[in-house]
Amino acid sequence: MKKKMLWALPVLAVLLAFSCSRSAGSGDGGKTKVIFWHAMGGRNGEALEKLITAFNASQDAIEVEGQYQGNYDDAITKLRATPKGSGPDLMQLYDIGTRWAIDSGTTLKMQDFIDRDRYDISDYEPNILAYYTLDGELYSMPFNCSSPVIVYNKEALQKTGLDPQKAFATMDDCLATGRALKAAGMEAGNSFTNYSWVFEQLVSIQDQDLLDNGNGRLGRATEVIASDALLKIFTKLKTIVADPSSRNFGKGTAESKNQFATGTVGYILDSCSVYVDISAAAGGKFSVGFAPVPKVNPGDTGGVSVGGGSLWLMDNGDSKRSDAAWEFVKFVTGAQQQGEWSIGTGYLPIRKSAVELPFYQDYINNVNPELIVAIEALRNSKPSCAGSVMGVFSKARVIIENEVETMINDRSVTPQSVVDKIVSQINEEITLYNRTN
Repeated sequence: MKKKMLWALPVLAVLLAFSCSRSAGSGDGGKTKVIFWHAMGGRNGEALEKLITAFNASQDAIEVEGQYQGNYDDAITKLRATPKGSGPDLMQLYDIGTRWAIDSGTTLKMQDFIDRDRYDISDYEPNILAYYTLDGELYSMPFNCSSPVIVYNKEALQKTGLDPQKAFATMDDCLATGRALKAAGMEAGNSFTNYSWVFEQLVSIQDQDLLDNGNGRLGRATEVIASDALLKIFTKLKTIVADPSSRNFGKGTAESKNQFATGTVGYILDSCSVYVDISAAAGGKFSVGFAPVPKVNPGDTGGVSVGGGSLWLMDNGDSKRSDAAWEFVKFVTGAQQQGEWSIGTGYLPIRKSAVELPFYQDYINNVNPELIVAIEALRNSKPSCAGSVMGVFSKARVIIENEVETMINDRSVTPQSVVDKIVSQINEEITLYNRTN
């Protein structure tokens, strides 16, 4: 009896291994199973599940399972802790995770699949693809994309008599407009958001790079080179936030967005993706308007870069699963799907033809006409304004926001000292990253 049991153990092990392999690589009915980790919760998560369901119903060879991993930082933290080959087949990462994803050795290059299949990406918005393209190769596929905008209360601005096309043209105009909104009865004319992404965009507006080596695109960044551009931003910002017309709600955008939705703040800076949520929260008390991010200096000729996230194919050593994940990527970035995704979430469609679809034209003409401001801001930006890439971006943003908060709360802190501290701290983080990766 003992001999039979001993003989059966290796057979059992083989069966268990086969069973695990099938559960990882196959779905119901022998379909190839794709595990997709994402960071879309709430309304965005519901819109994503609709796309997943539609893809699964569109064919009978692949089954995609979406698995929510928390916010962007939670998702990348979990991925970092997952051994190569045992994680998802497809991963959604925020834009600032690009350099780490490349350096990690856990991802597959999207360009290789595009080239292999001769897949035509000419319909994809070039200034959206640009962020995820390094040395002429696309590393991940943009998916949930946004651009920064001024978000303003239309009725409140109308009371000031100011032209929306000119009211936010420059940072100096923003200060004057905040004062006018306050004088017209708003509790606060503005909340000029302490959000690093906004400051990065204001560097780009000046047609300057934040980092060396082509903003980290021609090779790994080694230092911050935007001291002059940052100084101009923070000098004007200090004047704006010190003005009685302005209110500060801390780091990030969450509270400024909440306060704006109450109708007590005239304008904020945020992502174009906030339109649906803010309009719903406003409950018809006022209308939401968008204006392009202001110039820092009147003669600035730069532009903005895309924010949001992209889809990464993971290197799990199983070409069948990677090919299946690639099929899903092509599906969710199709024109029809991108139009539906944009309507459901407020993100920008990444396909040019999606904007021209009749149902999408109806949406931007009758439901969310402001979105065209964000679309045109990206389309009109120089290709050189693709945005910066570094392996310590999340840490860099914390550094920037912490130092700006200190300046806002302590009037003795000078813009120059803020720039000096930001540059030295980020450079230390970059040096450490490059040494250890």
